[in-house]
Amino acid sequence: MFELKKEGPPDQKKPIFANEPTPTRRLAEGVILVAAAVVFGLSANYLPFVWLIAAFLWPVPLALLVRRFGPGFGLGGILLTTVILAIFTGPISALLNLLNMGGVAFWYGWAARQEIKPWTTVIIGVFISAISMVLLLLGSTWLTGLHVNDLMKQIEDFVDFYINTMQQNPQMRQQLQQLQGSMTTAEFSEYLKNYLTSMLPASLIVISMIETSVCYAVIKYVFRRLGYPMAKLPPFKDWRLPWYTLWGLIIALLAFVAFHQMELEWCRALFNNIMYIYQPLLMLAGLALYYWLAEFWKKPWLIWTMVFMAIGFFNVVGPMLMLMGMADSVWDVRQMLINKKQRQG
Repeated sequence: MFELKKEGPPDQKKPIFANEPTPTRRLAEGVILVAAAVVFGLSANYLPFVWLIAAFLWPVPLALLVRRFGPGFGLGGILLTTVILAIFTGPISALLNLLNMGGVAFWYGWAARQEIKPWTTVIIGVFISAISMVLLLLGSTWLTGLHVNDLMKQIEDFVDFYINTMQQNPQMRQQLQQLQGSMTTAEFSEYLKNYLTSMLPASLIVISMIETSVCYAVIKYVFRRLGYPMAKLPPFKDWRLPWYTLWGLIIALLAFVAFHQMELEWCRALFNNIMYIYQPLLMLAGLALYYWLAEFWKKPWLIWTMVFMAIGFFNVVGPMLMLMGMADSVWDVRQMLINKKQRQG
């Protein structure tokens, strides 16, 4: 994931809770945190306008439980939360909630307790979330009777609805004709269905990246407010992808060549999935470098230029940022410019 040039010292704010609480207070605090997790879990299930916020908040008290009292006490609190949610929402919904973010909450709390570095925490959190999503999908299949064929049917229905909507709109009909090229509507529909199906692995990973990053930011903010030390991330302008992460792009390139040489569909699917994952990471790394260059050259107007270009010419800005992020991973552009300035000075 991203390489950190400098990692800030952990916060030194004094915790508002007692470091060594009595058994009675430990039990009372545990009950309060479990109750808070249950409230957030119920809100995520029953309140349509706040479910997204509640979905990111309900792991926070469980992570705090692990951070405060250790993995054993925290695991007991997570299981108790699941049992209570099962009473109000049913066992299936409670189990699915546990699979969704229970593992991430436990990991973030334990990582904070062990003072593990931020990016290591987030990367492992992404893997835990991805595995949880696979288990969530399998659990849904087993518990609710949803089969893989049903999932494929949902993808087919979405593609059919998408194409019908484009055909009914005159402007979108022209875009559909351009997208189709030499294919018929039926062939284009089949192509979209196969493409969306093959992109499920990458979609799960990207969703996991977004979910765990937001959850980590919320937990880090709450922990800091409560006085628990957590290492600070460096400024955004110092983020970069380390060079060894580009091995994934090399694998994608080999898969692309193999597909064109041997026409293996799984090679094309592998290439598409890897590129789908790397695109936002490279663009983020390129944007960080661009922000750093604007500050290094003392030209803040470059940032506003990027904003306007991203709005009107994203098809150009996106690949440009990806190339910048890739170049910075290989050559460390920041250090090169700093060294050059020192030689000239």
